[in-house]
Amino acid sequence: MKIEQPSVIDDSKIKNGFYDAPTVCVILGQRDFLYNVADAFCMAENMILAAHELGVDSCIISRAEETFALPAGKRFMQEWGVPENMEAKAFVTLGYCDGPYPQGKPRKKCRNVVIE
Repeated sequence: MKIEQPSVIDDSKIKNGFYDAPTVCVILGQRDFLYNVADAFCMAENMILAAHELGVDSCIISRAEETFALPAGKRFMQEWGVPENMEAKAFVTLGYCDGPYPQGKPRKKCRNVVIE
């Protein structure tokens, strides 16, 4: 992992994969729907934009499908009454930053090309 984006493996102060956020939202999509991933991440983006507007910090975290494919994840989905045709796509954490905000990363050359 990178210094700019540490994980629980890199930093023992991080107690879980959600950076100890007090609120974690799970975004679900309908299984076998062609645009479920795109829809879920558009929803996640709108959630973090709305959170920012309210002064709440947030983070989009992938791996929801893998998390809820595990036995414990499947049990949660059943307990929550999630229909069988739905699957987890993304997480959005909500809370307040404890410490300085991370700095923006420099953009890599030739990643964006404008064709006129």
